Amino acid sequence: MKLFLKCIIYLLIVVCLAAASILLYKAHPEVQLAFIIPGIFIFAYSMISDDISVRHRLRFSKGK
Repeated sequence: MKLFLKCIIYLLIVVCLAAASILLYKAHPEVQLAFIIPGIFIFAYSMISDDISVRHRLRFSKGK
C-alpha cells in the first residue's frame, strides 16, 4: 500500500510538472527552457527511481 501511494503521488507530481512546464514555455519561450525542462524531468526521474528502489535489469558487476 505504501508503494502504491508513493506511485500515485509521483504520478501527480509528474503530471503537474508537465502542465507547469507547458504553461511556462507559453509564457516565456526562451532558449534556456529547452535545457531546463528536460533537466528537471531527468532529476525527477532519478529521485523517483531511487525512492521506489527500481532494480535495473542490466547488471555489469556480475557477468558470467
